Amino acid sequence: RSCLHCSIPTVDCTRPCSSLATLTAAVLRGLSKRRSNSLATDPSNSESIATLDFEEMAQFTTLHSLLERDAVASSAAVFKYDSTPSAPFGASLVDNKDEVPRVFDMQVRPGAGAALVGFVESAAFTSKGTSDGNKPLTVLGSAASLLALVPSLLALPENSRRPALNLHISTQTSSLAVDEEGEPTLTQVPELGAVLAAVQQLHENWTGAVVLSESAEEAAQVGTGLAKAVNQAGYDLVNVFDGLTAGRQLTPLEASAPVAAGKSLESTIESVVPYFSYSGPASPTKVLVLPASVYSAHAKAAVAALASEQVGVLVVRVLQPWNAEALLAAVPKSTKALYVYAEEEGAGPLFDEVLSSVLSAGSSLKVRALPTSTASVPSVPDWAARIAKLAGSDATNTSLKSLLPAQAKLAVFWDLDSTSGQTETVPSSLAHTFAGPNTGVSVKLDTRYDNYRQGGVQRAALLLEQAGRASKDVALSAVVETAAPSLLFVGAPQAVFKAYSPISTTTVDGETRIVVASNWIADEFATKLPYAQRKALVEIANGSSGHVFAIDADKVAKAHGVSAANVAEIVFWTLYLPATISAKELVALLAQTPTFAEWPAAKLVEVNGAVRNALTKIDVLASWADEPVDEEGNKVEVPATLPAQLVATAAAPNPDRTFADPVARIAGKTGEQSKSWHAIAQRFLFPEAFQLEGEFETKLRPDLPERNFLITVTENRRLTPDTYDRNVFHIEFSTEGTGLKYAIGEALGIHGWNDEQEVRDFLAWYGLDPNAVISIPSREDSSRVEQRTVLQVFQQNLDIFGKPGKSFYETLSKYAKNKNEERALRFIACPDGQATFKKMSEMDTVTYADILRQFPSAHPPIEDLVREIEEIKPRHYSIASSQNFVGDSVHLLIVTVEWQTPKGSPRYGQCTRYLAGLKPGDQVMASVKPSVMKLPPRDEQPVVMAGLGTGAAPFRAFIQERAWQRAQGKEIGPMLYYFGSRHRGQEYLYGEELEAYFQEGVVSHLGLAFSRDTDKKVYIQHKMNEDAELLAKMLEDAWPVPDVYEALVKAFTGAGKTVEEAQAHIEELKEEERYILEVY
Repeated sequence: RSCLHCSIPTVDCTRPCSSLATLTAAVLRGLSKRRSNSLATDPSNSESIATLDFEEMAQFTTLHSLLERDAVASSAAVFKYDSTPSAPFGASLVDNKDEVPRVFDMQVRPGAGAALVGFVESAAFTSKGTSDGNKPLTVLGSAASLLALVPSLLALPENSRRPALNLHISTQTSSLAVDEEGEPTLTQVPELGAVLAAVQQLHENWTGAVVLSESAEEAAQVGTGLAKAVNQAGYDLVNVFDGLTAGRQLTPLEASAPVAAGKSLESTIESVVPYFSYSGPASPTKVLVLPASVYSAHAKAAVAALASEQVGVLVVRVLQPWNAEALLAAVPKSTKALYVYAEEEGAGPLFDEVLSSVLSAGSSLKVRALPTSTASVPSVPDWAARIAKLAGSDATNTSLKSLLPAQAKLAVFWDLDSTSGQTETVPSSLAHTFAGPNTGVSVKLDTRYDNYRQGGVQRAALLLEQAGRASKDVALSAVVETAAPSLLFVGAPQAVFKAYSPISTTTVDGETRIVVASNWIADEFATKLPYAQRKALVEIANGSSGHVFAIDADKVAKAHGVSAANVAEIVFWTLYLPATISAKELVALLAQTPTFAEWPAAKLVEVNGAVRNALTKIDVLASWADEPVDEEGNKVEVPATLPAQLVATAAAPNPDRTFADPVARIAGKTGEQSKSWHAIAQRFLFPEAFQLEGEFETKLRPDLPERNFLITVTENRRLTPDTYDRNVFHIEFSTEGTGLKYAIGEALGIHGWNDEQEVRDFLAWYGLDPNAVISIPSREDSSRVEQRTVLQVFQQNLDIFGKPGKSFYETLSKYAKNKNEERALRFIACPDGQATFKKMSEMDTVTYADILRQFPSAHPPIEDLVREIEEIKPRHYSIASSQNFVGDSVHLLIVTVEWQTPKGSPRYGQCTRYLAGLKPGDQVMASVKPSVMKLPPRDEQPVVMAGLGTGAAPFRAFIQERAWQRAQGKEIGPMLYYFGSRHRGQEYLYGEELEAYFQEGVVSHLGLAFSRDTDKKVYIQHKMNEDAELLAKMLEDAWPVPDVYEALVKAFTGAGKTVEEAQAHIEELKEEERYILEVY
């Protein structure tokens, strides 16, 4: 066996592999001590180990978790504003109204801070909240939420009269970048532009501190210790950090003790955090000025890896209060030019601030903008190339030294995510083992997720250092990009190798032990391992056989009744520990770890032996580097090189992974994707493979909360003449056999479809195959997906011809490839574009489809359209029938909604257009919505009804119900019906029925008002005024629609009441539900 860190056999190795020896010895001592301590506590209690570990490991956490816990412990209230889809900041906090602090889950939108301001003012100007003493309020949010909160922060009462605020801002957002092949790809980036813009707006009229941090340790110190000191001094604090790296990395963290408040805000900050920190050569000529973030961390790493003598990095830690003197003092005296972070050429709030400081001081420093990509995070090699160019070196031949700290070890794990029981859990399990008490090891775990490639890929980097000697100078992400790990583990290689190239000359070296967890035999590596990675292994091996291992973890796991994760963890310990450790010693060590502590000794010996036997060493052959040829000896085109580093597209595993073969992503022109109906067919042909053998409840639209029914059209009849400009129609549905029941006054919710031809026209323009099958997350069970055709989704689910909100413009701007279109979309989405947005929304009534056509360079893939476009909501119509009267049927009275925009474009009401086009036999999905509109409890009570146009619908049901009651021999009260429309000849809706009911005595009085049939316009309130005495006698009161209200008041005053008495009587009737108004 060879030493893990060199190719020399272990027994002959004389190299001082002190880091391995030290870490191994520490782990062995720590695990043994932990075991003995726990057994000494209670030798009969096997759970005492876990209890002891839990207490000690509570500090091995993420920054997000630490700040969430601190917020609950030290705040009067917590407001959550993060909108990160996969794993929002504050997700672990749930509001319990009976406990303090209250946790409020808020939305990021204009006016987002209104509730926060209200809470603050309530605590400031009333006795509410005084029981919490001087506890601050905490906001957990994103960069976008900080920008949205600016108006509210500026509107807060002065500091001395209210609780202080702590705003923890996790800067993480999705961005559209370009991959190696020039194709757009989603990635996660820190949204620094929003932070800088917010600070710029706060600068003049807000007193508080805005502090930036590169690492989790820095942000923890700012967010706990410094925050308490700043709050005690009466100021607010904004703690900004990178959400993907600092926020989510597992690392040893603890809340800092409060520091003493200084005489001023500036002195308080400076006692904990430097305003600016310089990193690089002692006498540079050029200095990059970057806000503390992953950008600055990677730039610093690049300077260190290049050992540059001309370029340094000045990190901005405090944005407010700005300290110009500290800026100039931190810049080395040899510096000739500052290159300041900017999102656009020559512009940006930070650039303006630095330039102003330099000019005000009369300095000779040159200040230049450093345009930095915000579409993706520049890597360490990216920064190195840029720094080399600034230094005048050849950027194409930059050689980077490893940034792995001395006496530290790195292990990297690639796998699919969300495959429970498989090997993706191993990095976390190992990290918690090393983070346990008394191991003498400091551990960090950085896990990144790509939800889109292969249905979800993850890469975990595990960094192990000696406790007390852990380096804080280099970010773990920078270490991964410059150093070769001691161990590279690839789970699910068939999927991972299709998306990424983890084996390359830049990611591994001759000392890296590579484990491929698959059932490949040695001969298959030459064909199944991608050519680029085979070639890299040959170059790395440099004549030796290399260190490549294979193990079929699934096969071993099934044979011994354990999980593949258990097998992979034993593989790690087998290769990580020195070869001089015997199998017996390894089993003894494994028995101390949390994973195997409760295993029977015999079982552990059995599985460990099986793993050792199954772990196969693969010889790297020189022929692997030969260019691939086909059976006839012709060269085969080599596939494009895949990225070596994972492109993070989310903050958590893919929540939608359900099946082993995720449906292919469809974006733009689908081409061969039209055959993806096979994915559905396979589920019917092989139900056992997809766990579909069980009994499932059949539901109509299980994603909707209300119960839905499938009803059939029996009649669709136009009531107004064909030549009349308004299409009012009566439509009837059969409910026989559906179980649909409804009461008087209730409404029928119709789930309308978009016009099929319009949908097909849009799909053709957008480049989507209407027959392609796509998978979308189930709203009922997020662990499952629902499969539908593209046409179904756009016709039945998405309101593609509905009006978009502002957030759609903002989201769409991130996809725009044309800069002018991007600026236009951002302008409409920002507060300054309110007038334009209002015109487009209210006057032009633009739709989602219109916006996509207007800005064609913004072309989101279908999976993003499904998420961003609102679903079609049911439209509710008052039921125009009594079920007692009509039986298994339900009737509606509808008027089609049609209009033209100022530009002459026709517009149609989505659901009325759908209903107008239905024919007898068509089926419609419907639900029933309860209503407060109902008949009086006693049949003999009088009823007064007033309706305009299709507002007659519920009153037809009332009249039918009273007619049915009368037919049953019941005594019914008088019914007064007031109806109004434009023309009697065209819009006397249900006129013949009404006249018949009047003749039969069901309706005792008809007040008809046709406004355009006479020279003097007559409305229903005029008819009610004429019947003042009758109304007063019949009702003794009623409520709303202004003109009707005034007519009723007049009726009561005419009967001897004062105006005040009449109005009071109306209010009583409202409380008694004797007068009810329902308006749509």
